[in-house]
Amino acid sequence: MKPPMRIADVRTHVLEAKLSEPFAWSFNSTSIRGACLVEIICEDGTVGWGECFGPAALNAGIVAAFRPYLVGADPRASDRLWMHLYNQFRDQGQRGLAVTALSGVDIALWDIRGKHFGAPIHVLMGGPIRREVRAYATGTYRRGDADPLGYIGGDADPLGYIVEEVLGYVRQGFHAVKIKIGFGVTEDAALIRACRDAVGPKIGLMLDANHGYDVAEAIELGRRVANCDIGWFEEPVVPEDLDGYA
Repeated sequence: MKPPMRIADVRTHVLEAKLSEPFAWSFNSTSIRGACLVEIICEDGTVGWGECFGPAALNAGIVAAFRPYLVGADPRASDRLWMHLYNQFRDQGQRGLAVTALSGVDIALWDIRGKHFGAPIHVLMGGPIRREVRAYATGTYRRGDADPLGYIGGDADPLGYIVEEVLGYVRQGFHAVKIKIGFGVTEDAALIRACRDAVGPKIGLMLDANHGYDVAEAIELGRRVANCDIGWFEEPVVPEDLDGYA
């Protein structure tokens, strides 16, 4: 009988790179891109890798707090470990950093399971439902690191460079593009209409406000671009506003 599989160590690796050009979205801007990688090492030498969503250094601290609950456990029991970690930190966070850090651990555990059983993760989850998935392009962040609401006008006019970016995705063969908005109803409506006019009626357009609006603003924007054939309107308001989404 083979000995049980056990986790020997859990490590994090915080990666950061300075951008050649800062960029902004509806509520923030950044000049650095970072990532928190999670490395789970098993006693038999198997190593699983995952990546946390969100701020790298903060996620690394939470993963370090998870470590005592993981060392010595069977990494193949990923569902049980997920629930155990979630329950241990339930009072401190049912969402936010506790869960984003857990995402990196979960991915690393699935990586270990795939390597142990010699199968792709989608097979372990039940196999493929389809063989092809149509991809869409996303990007269209605002350039620079100043107030995101102050970009309209001048050389940095998003009606120029974002429309050109969207057209670039179409030239690459994408059939749909998601546009970053949340910079004001009037400005966003003008940008959406400019993008629709540029790409024509056959290219899909979707919107992502990164919860940059309140309910009234989101509804007003939707009405202004109702004739632009928008595929979906992502994160119009903050995630806590369940009544607003309803």
